[in-house]
Amino acid sequence: MRRPQPAGLGDVAARLLGEMATTVAHQMDEILPPEARLHLIRAQRELLLAAVATLEHHQVQQETKPVKRPDRRRVRKISLD
Repeated sequence: MRRPQPAGLGDVAARLLGEMATTVAHQMDEILPPEARLHLIRAQRELLLAAVATLEHHQVQQETKPVKRPDRRRVRKISLD
């Protein structure tokens, strides 16, 4: 049995932006002609996809950062007098 994965940052951001987009779209229905609405919806979709891709990329980078190892001791010559 698998546990459900918690929603990632990209998922939450996409959901919030989608809800905002829906609210704005409903308000713009009364003002804009259909062609302009279609153009804006497509542009908005591109912007949302780019934002989600950017967030997910940074999230993956942070999760997979390599562990910094301590520096090795340098070998030094010991002078024998």
